[in-house]
Amino acid sequence: MKGMRLVAASLLAVCVGLAACGGDDDEGDENAASGSKLSGEIEAWIMDPGTPELQDVFKTYVSDFESAHAGTKVNLQFVPWAQAHDKFTTAIAGGSGPDVAEMGTTWTPEFAALGAFSEVPASDGEYVSSLVAAGSVDDKAYGRPWYAGARAFIYRKDIFDKLGLQAPASWDDIEAAAAKIKAEGDGIYPIGVTGLTEHYYLPTVWQNGGEIAEEDGEAWKSDMAQPEAVAAIDFYTSLYKQGYAPKAAITWEEPDARTAFINGKIAMMWAGPWDYDAIVTEKPGLEGKIGVTLVPAGPSGDRSAFAGGSHLVTFEESDNPDLASAFVDFLLEPEQVNTFTGRIGFLPGTVSGIEASGMLDDEVKAPFAEQLKDYSQVYPPSPKWGALEGENIFDGAIQAVMKGDETPEQAAEQISQKMDEELGG
Repeated sequence: MKGMRLVAASLLAVCVGLAACGGDDDEGDENAASGSKLSGEIEAWIMDPGTPELQDVFKTYVSDFESAHAGTKVNLQFVPWAQAHDKFTTAIAGGSGPDVAEMGTTWTPEFAALGAFSEVPASDGEYVSSLVAAGSVDDKAYGRPWYAGARAFIYRKDIFDKLGLQAPASWDDIEAAAAKIKAEGDGIYPIGVTGLTEHYYLPTVWQNGGEIAEEDGEAWKSDMAQPEAVAAIDFYTSLYKQGYAPKAAITWEEPDARTAFINGKIAMMWAGPWDYDAIVTEKPGLEGKIGVTLVPAGPSGDRSAFAGGSHLVTFEESDNPDLASAFVDFLLEPEQVNTFTGRIGFLPGTVSGIEASGMLDDEVKAPFAEQLKDYSQVYPPSPKWGALEGENIFDGAIQAVMKGDETPEQAAEQISQKMDEELGG
């Protein structure tokens, strides 16, 4: 989930209208009439959203649910992202996990493979396919997509118009625009490539017609040493080596690129709707000056971006699985999900939810919704991928190429060997 941070500046009004989004007494009556009235307690772990305002949102969810189902109690605990993986690992090993949890999409297969989660029914096309894949192990789904987002591409439309440039649709367009902006852009750097954002550079492998890894029996084998991946690394790092990004960008993460865009230091960047919302919230004068387009295609014609977000899971060892499932159903009600995701700059994990969000009809922001719905992929859903992300094997290799210490071929081989060590067996 690195790089998918919630942006507090645009969230302050999120509580407005949430009371109308919860369940109602009729639902409780129906449960009672059918003899399946919900009762008892569950524990729910939700990733800490980082602001008191958003914590209040989840507390409102809980109180609305409890009001709709008399005799139930949801014990809500906020878990900081930085400590979450270790906390889940310890709890699952000790059989002391919660009943319900929010789970980063790259972690779901890891813990599902340990038998931690209950299987969920097939979605029949209800959810975005890439998000279903992210929560599946051995063709069985264990996570229900809650909210998600995929990075499209934003650019300073006013600068592009001044220089006679069109929205970039390909890698060649990015390089041509970068060259012109560097030469005639009055000192603004063309693009915000960073050394610490794998969600920027790993998808370039897909865009170039390659794969990051492929299944090999019960393991996964890296494809990062293949020519398509090597060329993708070369493309991405060359944008830095040609001086199209500030020198400091080698140590940037995604929020640093966003800040540079806000401050008028860069003209292009890969960005999600959460970035766009944060930019125009912090600097309203940029609204109307930003263009949004799908991720520019690589030579293969592919425009894929990484689809990241959160699943909701129920735990296999829950003492109250009916209540746990009902609470997940409540959180996934369409009106409720759209109210929440619309405020945080993400989108629902369902195809119908994306369509109902209205973003596809937004003249400026529609590419963000289209990117997630039609042009997104997920990293290999290996149970070992979550731990692999913490090994820093990608960033270190990319930075070495940016510095000129390694060739793209050397970096690709290094990444591939370490991936095989981690994902094999």
